[in-house]
Amino acid sequence: MGFSDHVWISLLAVALCLPVAHAQEQEGGGDQRVQPAAPVSPNQTAQAPEEGQAQQTAPDSRSFSGAEEFSAGTRGPLRSYFFPSFEVSEMASSNSPYTSGAHEFETMDTLTGRLTLQKVEKHSQLDVDYIGGAQIYNQDSQFNATMHQFGITQSYQGRRWSFLLDDRVTYLPEASFGYAGFGWTDALGASLGGAFGSNLANLNPAFNPNSGLFTGLGSRISNATVGQIQYAAGPRSSITVSGSYGFLHFQTPGYIDSRNAFFQVAYSRSLTAHDYFGINYGFGLFRYPQVGESFQTNLLELSYGHRITGRLGVEFGGGPQLNVFKNPVTGATTSPSWTAGGSLDYRVHRGAVVLWYNHYTANGGGLLTGADTQLVQLGWTTQLTRNWSGSLAPGYAHSRSLPQTTSAQNNYAYNSVYAYASLSRRLGRYTTMFFTYNIQSQTSNNAPCLAGNCGTSLPRHLVGFGFDWHPRQITTD
Repeated sequence: MGFSDHVWISLLAVALCLPVAHAQEQEGGGDQRVQPAAPVSPNQTAQAPEEGQAQQTAPDSRSFSGAEEFSAGTRGPLRSYFFPSFEVSEMASSNSPYTSGAHEFETMDTLTGRLTLQKVEKHSQLDVDYIGGAQIYNQDSQFNATMHQFGITQSYQGRRWSFLLDDRVTYLPEASFGYAGFGWTDALGASLGGAFGSNLANLNPAFNPNSGLFTGLGSRISNATVGQIQYAAGPRSSITVSGSYGFLHFQTPGYIDSRNAFFQVAYSRSLTAHDYFGINYGFGLFRYPQVGESFQTNLLELSYGHRITGRLGVEFGGGPQLNVFKNPVTGATTSPSWTAGGSLDYRVHRGAVVLWYNHYTANGGGLLTGADTQLVQLGWTTQLTRNWSGSLAPGYAHSRSLPQTTSAQNNYAYNSVYAYASLSRRLGRYTTMFFTYNIQSQTSNNAPCLAGNCGTSLPRHLVGFGFDWHPRQITTD
């Protein structure tokens, strides 16, 4: 099944859900305790607020212990809109093939476009986000590549019941970790030019098939389909059931394809107007068809959150985890572990800071058959003056092969680091000039050599300069 097939399946799934949501809307509104969430408005990342103008923030109605991450609130007005943008840049890479060893700088032209749609109705909301583009190398044309990212979210909010259907697919020439603007992990809108930022909420890492590992150049497709049902058991408590299915498929030989499913049942309660408590049980299943391996995880988590709408959102939690490995010869074995996570979303008048930490079981990113992963990511953006703004987004991941798997025989480990910085200046109302710098590095303890990704060190520097153009947001109400 190709990339376009998954996109059409996603569109068909949402189309089937729309009549149901519309019919439920016609049955009568009732008490609207919670309105549909209003994700990040794209012109607030591409276009800075006017001097002295406060950024609007709406209360976050998403489940505290659900598939989407906790935040300080949703930015932007709750309205229907359509928003296109286009970006062109000249970049230079110190490691075009993305392999170990010495390389010379190679220049390339990058063209990127984005289309965003948000449709808000009385009880439902539809969000669609697409980013696509191409990288054209000036000398080594064999490295030319295209990148695509498509996401669609349909939500419905009733008096007691709420539903969520989400599908996200990417087609990229390299790993999404540290690939700014792609991978659905940058809530602040850091991208190749600092102008793109998805209007879709960040997913819990357990629902995302991407991993914190760098790999050599080579096309790959990842997809995550998420469904969620939430029931308001009382004025201050809710029960949430979530499930996902995802895969990571490499079109370049030498990497390990994976399939993973994750299911979660959670209970959350509002302790006060600002404090939340949650408990959830999760079950995950990982399969690797190429090597005939599979394992499953069981986890129990307690979590706490504190939110001041528009200013601060803090959440942390963790608990025990049990991994079960199946071997056709020796039978099933178990290995205890732990899971933990936390996030900070802090916003001020002229900027914002987000910080994530997660310790979880990942699919191995095409290099391992499962990985014990610790992931830390920071995002910071600020309005320096009326026309100048900047952003900084570093990240770190430590991935270690799981015991009782083929790839664990030598206890492989990877340390992956990236840092992205952007400085941009508005040139009128619809055009932005930007400068970017991105560094990526990965070290390993004699990890296996796959598809040219060999050696114990994998460094790369990228510098860029370009322009972004976007019209006024087109309101469709």
